[in-house]
Amino acid sequence: MQKQAIIDGIKSIMPLCIGDFPFSFIVGALSVSTGMSIWQSTAWSCIVIAGSAQMLAVNMIKAGASIGVIVLTTLIINLRHILYSASLSDKVKAYSLPQKCLIAYGLTDEVYATTIKAMGENKRDGLYFYLSAMLTFWFFWVLADFLGAVIGASFPNIERYGLDFAMVAAFIAIVVPQIKSRACVVAAVVATISGVLLVVLPYSLGIVIASVLGVAAGLFVDLAEEKELSLSLPLDGKVQENE
Repeated sequence: MQKQAIIDGIKSIMPLCIGDFPFSFIVGALSVSTGMSIWQSTAWSCIVIAGSAQMLAVNMIKAGASIGVIVLTTLIINLRHILYSASLSDKVKAYSLPQKCLIAYGLTDEVYATTIKAMGENKRDGLYFYLSAMLTFWFFWVLADFLGAVIGASFPNIERYGLDFAMVAAFIAIVVPQIKSRACVVAAVVATISGVLLVVLPYSLGIVIASVLGVAAGLFVDLAEEKELSLSLPLDGKVQENE
């Protein structure tokens, strides 16, 4: 069973590994163009494993942003991982601290979307499924970054080739199937419209603000639905009693 869980984990994450390969490749190339060495770029990718944050940081470095602004901006963008962790908390509470640390280290959007269902359905082999998917994604992500730093850096203005659209495509593939409730729809619409309208802001702050507005809108709708449901329950009960 454990062997099968490992194989299933690798198979499930492979399409996203292929989709994200060009994006990590261009991150590696752009990292070198900002002054990093090949090994610094590769090590950075090993530690961070966050394409959107890496791409944003590279662009902000080129724009001359301070380290404080870069750290704060990437921190806000990656706050969504707190929600991922909260969602996984019940499923990993029986694991040891080193296991939890390893799970947290590789908790990316792609890994979460691929493994969250399996972690809940098969708790016995869920860890093997998760780790196999996580390590597979990590390997291809770092490999693509390394190749981008070695090969891609030799191409001037590689960002013009549009390889970074792979990130957009990967996020669309991850997010769209998850948009099922009214709150999710509202959050997606608000974040999309806000992101387009605020694209003129410097340092990609429009993305940060759009993310916050989308989350706030989705939370507002979710709380309103819960309140509506709680108010309707007593009324339903009275109707049943009168009948």
